[in-house]
Amino acid sequence: MDFKKLVSKERQIWHRRLVPSIIAGVAVAIITLFFKFTASNIVLFSSLGASAAILTHDRIHRMNILRTVISSYFLALIISMIITWISNYFNLILPLQVLFVVTFSLLSLYMFNIFHPPAVAASLAFLIFEGTLIERSWIFMSVVILLIIIKVLTYMFYSDKLDLKKFLHLEFKKVK
Repeated sequence: MDFKKLVSKERQIWHRRLVPSIIAGVAVAIITLFFKFTASNIVLFSSLGASAAILTHDRIHRMNILRTVISSYFLALIISMIITWISNYFNLILPLQVLFVVTFSLLSLYMFNIFHPPAVAASLAFLIFEGTLIERSWIFMSVVILLIIIKVLTYMFYSDKLDLKKFLHLEFKKVK
């Protein structure tokens, strides 16, 4: 392949990925305005950045539809709350808590066929979060709203392959 073809190909790839990268970056940056910079929030923001990158893909796949992503984040929240409760009851050290939350998050994602790797980082964020169950629930709802906004923006401004009229059907269907 000659140099001109290589540059042309790289330019096409760059242009195709610029808009989704901006959508993901702006969305995560906006949510950082509403939360303090704590260790758990920084882990959650990095998880959201990875999810945003996955969600802005223009092809429908079970790993990048909202049904999978939201379900995996919900599972991460539930598992982290269970591990937190067990940890408080048995006074587990943090490395054991991390071992359990990562292991059970990954295992559950596989078992329920809602594999979305950034949710494992979210389970860690929910685990180390120092707040009440209600605060964790508000953060989860913020995450869900952000993920939906990212996907709607992807449909509206980025991809000519995705039809906004089919949004609910494509994003919340059960994929085998």
